[in-house]
Order: sequence, then C-alpha cells, then structure tokens
Amino acid sequence: MRRWLQAARSLEGRTVAVLLLAIILVHAGLLLLYRRSAIASADEAFAQQVATQLAIAREAMLRRSPAERAGEARALSSPHFEIGWAANTPVGHDEHANAALRALRTRVLTLEPGLGAGLALSMEGPADALHQQDLRGAVALSDGSFLTFRSAHSPRLALLGPWVFLSTVMTILVGLAAVGLVHRIARPLRVLNQAADRIGRERPVLVPEIGPEETRNIGRSLNAMQERIRSLVGERTQALAAVSHDLRTPIARLRLQIDDLPEEDRRASMMRDLDDMLTMIDTTLAYLRGDSNPEAQQVINVASLIISIADAMADSGHDVAYQGPTRAVARVRPVALRRAVINLADNAVRYGLRARLALEPHDEALVIRVDDDGPGLAAEDVERVFEPFVRLETSRNRSSGGTGLGLTIARHAIETEGSTVTLTTRPEGGLRAQFTLPRHP
Repeated sequence: MRRWLQAARSLEGRTVAVLLLAIILVHAGLLLLYRRSAIASADEAFAQQVATQLAIAREAMLRRSPAERAGEARALSSPHFEIGWAANTPVGHDEHANAALRALRTRVLTLEPGLGAGLALSMEGPADALHQQDLRGAVALSDGSFLTFRSAHSPRLALLGPWVFLSTVMTILVGLAAVGLVHRIARPLRVLNQAADRIGRERPVLVPEIGPEETRNIGRSLNAMQERIRSLVGERTQALAAVSHDLRTPIARLRLQIDDLPEEDRRASMMRDLDDMLTMIDTTLAYLRGDSNPEAQQVINVASLIISIADAMADSGHDVAYQGPTRAVARVRPVALRRAVINLADNAVRYGLRARLALEPHDEALVIRVDDDGPGLAAEDVERVFEPFVRLETSRNRSSGGTGLGLTIARHAIETEGSTVTLTTRPEGGLRAQFTLPRHP
C-alpha cells in the first residue's frame, strides 16, 4: 500500500493518472457522440419507414370499399409493421406528453404531408410486456374511418454493442501503450533520483547522464558539483593536515621543555594540555578524512570485533561488558565500524559510568546496542549531540566533555553501512545507542 501511495505522489504516477483520465474522458465523449449520432440515424430511418408505409397503406385503403379494407390491411401488414382499419380511432394523442413522439410525428408529416394533421401516435401498449414498447398510431381517412398501425420497432433504438466493444479494446490498448511510454520516459528521472540519493552515502557516486537533454544536464551538473566538493574538502583536509604536522614539532619541543620543570603538578597539567591538543588534531583529521578516504568493505566476524573492543576498554579500567554470540558475520568497513563502536562505548563510560555492549543476530540483520547508566538525553538534545563540535557538557574539561566529534564520527561511519544510529532513554534509566547492520548472505 505504501508503495502505491509513493507511486501516486511521483511525477510518473501523476502523469499516468492524468493521461488515463484524458483517454477515458475522450472515450466516453466519443461513445456519447456516437450514441447520439446512431440514435439520430435510427430515428430518421424509422420516421422514413413509418411515413412510407403509412403513405402506401393510405392510398391502398382509399382505393378499396369499406368492406374490403380489413382484408387489404391484412395484406399490407408485415411481421414488423401491422396495418389495420377501424371506424373509430383506438389511439389517443400521446405525443403531447412525449417529446420523442412529437419529434417523430413532425418528421413523418414533413416526409409525407399528405397524411394530414389527423396523425396520432402513442406508446401505450397492451398488458403484454412483449408489445408494451411498440409504436401505435392512426391516420384519419377522408370518409371518417381510420387507418391504424403498430410498429414493432421503437424509436431511439440504437445498437452500440460491437462498436462499443471494439472502441473499448482500442482505448485499453492505447492506455497501456501510453503507460508504458510514460514509464520509459520517466526512467531517467528515477535513475537520477536514485543516484542523487546515494550522494553523500557512497563515495564517489557517478550520476548517469542519460535520457532527454534536461536530465543529461542535471546528471552532468551533479557530477561536476561532486567533483568541486571533493576538491574543496580535499584541499581543506590537506591544509589542516599540513598545519597539524607543523604543530607536532613545537608540541614535541614543549614536551621536552616541560620535563625540565621542577614543579611536578604544573608539569602534569601542561602535559595533559598538550595531549588534549594532539587528541583534538587527530580527531578533527579523522572526521574530515571520513569522506575523502573511503574504506573497502570486508566480510568479518562482527561479534569478535565488539568483544575485542569491550575487552580492551575493560583492561583500561572502564566498566565495560559484552552480551551476545561469539560469531556473527557481516560485510562491513571494519576500521570505520570499530571507530564507531569505540566512540559510542567511550561516550557511555564518560557520561554513563559504564557501558554494556550487546549484539543480537537476526536472519537478515545484526542489531548492535550500547547501553549506559547515565541520566539519558532530553528529547531536544537527541539530534543536537550528533552535530560536529557540539558538547552538552559545559565544563570545557576535555576529560569529561571530549572534543564534540565522537558521536558525529560514529553516526557517519554507521550511515556508510546503510544504517542509522538512534539514541533513546531507556525506561529503567540510562541512554541506549542502537543501529542495525545487514547480514552477509
């Protein structure tokens, strides 16, 4: 159902809907015009038949004596047009209440004026349902008697069946051809949309330059834009790398000079500041190089990778534990995934006292969770913590607040695997970071 709704909102879906609606309206209009034309032709033919039959019967009756007229009427009758003779008219002027009968009477008198104004028409038939729609009428003769008739054909009888079937089949074929053509025309737009959606997720993305000139130009522009962005980021990263490399030399000299200071407290404080400077440089470079140095995917044991992270952090004195299987295989970027899990676990022990790493395997995916026992996050801060250089901890102490890039780097690494990391406050307290990795087939 969701797929149909998305298709209905797309340009292709709306174009197909408008095109099919136009085809249906044209088809309905043609059927209506044909029906009106067929009815008009049938009415004309019917009026001509009635006028001719009545004119012939009237002349024949006038040549016969009253005693012979009943026999002459039977001789002039046919299975579809019965002629009779009566001394008094059995037919009322029903055409005054029926516009179709009035039009038919006017047309008959126009074709045969000699029938006179005494022509009366009626659709009132006997109780027999077979003849209730027959046309009945009477024509006054010069001696005061009446020529009566009954036609088995009702006016406005138009047989549309074969033509309607043929035109409907043609309309369906034209509609299917139109849908196929629109689908083919919209294909370059779909390919362009899919490629544009991968920009920033897969690097680099070559947008196909296919389809009409407009979509070709869009694809060409997107490729040129990616190249400009890549060059710009590369230049900025190289400039920052050069600056960081130059900074390492004076930092190393400062370390040597600090070792000569007599005050141990001041020496330790200054060493921590220098370590923080190196950490900030390395972290910022890692963040900026995430887009320019993509890592190839490999099939690895994700469970073993997470276990090694938990063991290493536990050996460093942190309260970190792992829960899950010892083997769970997936195709991932191992270095980026390791950095992401380490950043999430480091965030957990930094703000939540301890970290609980868990891996839950499913048939098609691996669910990875990092829980802590901290205060959690307010709803308005969930997205903000992923922004670069944002630190909710306001003490500006690097040992407690970090550089503000850990979660940003973690989310970027997880998004390159086609997943999204979510942060939620657990009902029992503490923050939970969770993401899903596709299983290796």
